Amino acid sequence: MTPEAALAVGFAAGLCALGLPAAAVTVRIASRERARNEALERARRREADIVASARRLAEAARAGRAAVGREIVAAAGRELPQADGVLLFAEHDAVLTCVETFGARYAYFAGMRVAIDDAASLPARALHAGHRVLLPQPGFVGLHPGDPSAAAVPLLVDGGRNCVLVVSGRRCFEREHIDRLAALAERSVPAYALACEREGDRRRAAFDALTGLLTPDELRRRLGRLVTRAASARSARIALLFVDTDRFKDWNDSYGHAAGDALLRALGDVLRAAARFPDDLVARNGGDEFCLVFTETEKAEAIERADLLRRRIGSLDLRRLRPAGGTAAPRITASIGVAAYPLDAQDARTLLERADAAMYHSKRVGRNAVAFVDTDGALTALRETVAASNESDRECRMST
Repeated sequence: MTPEAALAVGFAAGLCALGLPAAAVTVRIASRERARNEALERARRREADIVASARRLAEAARAGRAAVGREIVAAAGRELPQADGVLLFAEHDAVLTCVETFGARYAYFAGMRVAIDDAASLPARALHAGHRVLLPQPGFVGLHPGDPSAAAVPLLVDGGRNCVLVVSGRRCFEREHIDRLAALAERSVPAYALACEREGDRRRAAFDALTGLLTPDELRRRLGRLVTRAASARSARIALLFVDTDRFKDWNDSYGHAAGDALLRALGDVLRAAARFPDDLVARNGGDEFCLVFTETEKAEAIERADLLRRRIGSLDLRRLRPAGGTAAPRITASIGVAAYPLDAQDARTLLERADAAMYHSKRVGRNAVAFVDTDGALTALRETVAASNESDRECRMST
């Protein structure tokens, strides 16, 4: 018997001695104790649910923002069982985009974009207010026809990476559940912020800050995965282009580093446009060296595309890249080396070495060329004739 129960029995016995209705008092006390125990049990379960939710959010933060978003939406569905739909809007460039949805009636909201200054929008209004916003309110309509109740709670994260959690339903929401939704949003902020920071770190490690192309390390990681995957598919073909610009130092010396950076960004755009398939890779290897990986591409086709790329680089409009009043600069061209898997190499490291060696062969034969290993094992180069190159130089000087 618990101390409380013993006290109740003793109290009832005293009442009985006084001639009072002890049975009724005992029942009332026992009922209160039972209610208190049930409340304590609910509190313990609630605490366990919060701990489990926090653990799931922490695990999702390691996977990224999308994983955190999915966990937030799922948790909101548990916290607010009356909700027919749950939406998560993420802020980016002054726009709120619906990145996660829950509920069949709300699936079409995925990808919906709302301006953050749209005063008639529930998620935008909640973000602007900085606190929960509930519907119905005068002048507002529900998110979905026939859903009279809706609520939006912002997740305020530093650095303009805010989110808004939105719920909607055909039944009125209870205040207790809205409070739980707000508590969920509050405890989700650290996990979402951590996921954003980790993704930012991974992006900075994977992408060159100047051109937006892959970094050398990331290129080698992804190329290694491509080659490993290709090894299990006998029909897989990969071609690697090693691209080095010609006379880039002269350009930098003539116009300065700012113009050099502008030229590198322009070159990055040309290289990016040369990719065709989702798995193609475009990277800045360092300085004015670049790499392109063509998937699903035979060697002969890769050589043709490399020569087209060479001509496109040679025809860049340099006038828009140089400072105003700058004198004529040397023509910018490219020396390109091509190597193919599995013809020229059986692994990623050797593929890079062969393409690099072919690129240097392009330099040796006079630059502005595409070199590759021929069928006899010798390095061969395709390049413009000297006369054509000289004519192009004259045209470049006339245009500048």
